[in-house]
Amino acid sequence: MLSDLGISEPKDIMIEALAEYLGATIIYERLKGSAARILGIGNRAFITVDSESRRERQRFSAGHELGHWMIDRGKIASFVCAERVFATEWSADNPERRANRYATDLLLPKFMFEPRAKNKNIVFDTVRELARDFEVSLTATAIRLVELGSFPSMIVCNEPTRRRWFIRNSDVPEVLWPRDTPGAYTSAYDLLRGSTQVEGATEVQADGWINHPDARRYSLVEDSIKIGDQFVLSLLWWKNERQLLDISENEDDDERE
Repeated sequence: MLSDLGISEPKDIMIEALAEYLGATIIYERLKGSAARILGIGNRAFITVDSESRRERQRFSAGHELGHWMIDRGKIASFVCAERVFATEWSADNPERRANRYATDLLLPKFMFEPRAKNKNIVFDTVRELARDFEVSLTATAIRLVELGSFPSMIVCNEPTRRRWFIRNSDVPEVLWPRDTPGAYTSAYDLLRGSTQVEGATEVQADGWINHPDARRYSLVEDSIKIGDQFVLSLLWWKNERQLLDISENEDDDERE
């Protein structure tokens, strides 16, 4: 759709105009208890977005509701989406995840995002830079950086007692899974226990994050931030790819045997 409309720069992704093109009108009003909602009537939809949210959040909320309109039209007449949906619904296959994915594809399209992310460090400084360019939330931008960036990486969302979800880059072997909770010598561990300051991107032992028998032999770069009241978002980057190379070599040996 973006290509058909001749949209080639992030600044030209005007969510209000795109919504009208797709039969939906965006309205900005003060909302209590939700970040956005949608009501579909026949071939028209009305999307209400919290007028007091940050502009980045407003755009993603609108894109999310537009996803409901395009994917779930005719199934459910209305959705009301709380703020936590945009942080938590990225793994289980449900209408909220599909709407998040639609918003990501619309506001952070691969053909624009990939060249801008090429060869950039997988850290939140890069995320903030790209989020400003695309005027989209940090969570969505961080996920896109992991998926489309140039280096092996993973993004993990934790709450105090468990891992909420994670997404890995295609270069990260499937045998590598994050622990249910981060280890004691990680920045995420401190943030989940109330710390307000962390060092930023720092090198940590891989076994603080990765549930693999050999993880203690390797390191990775962690950059963690707090989002909302209870969630911590962590970028994990294998700047030193020795662990991944060793896993690949071991798999090759197993196949030859």
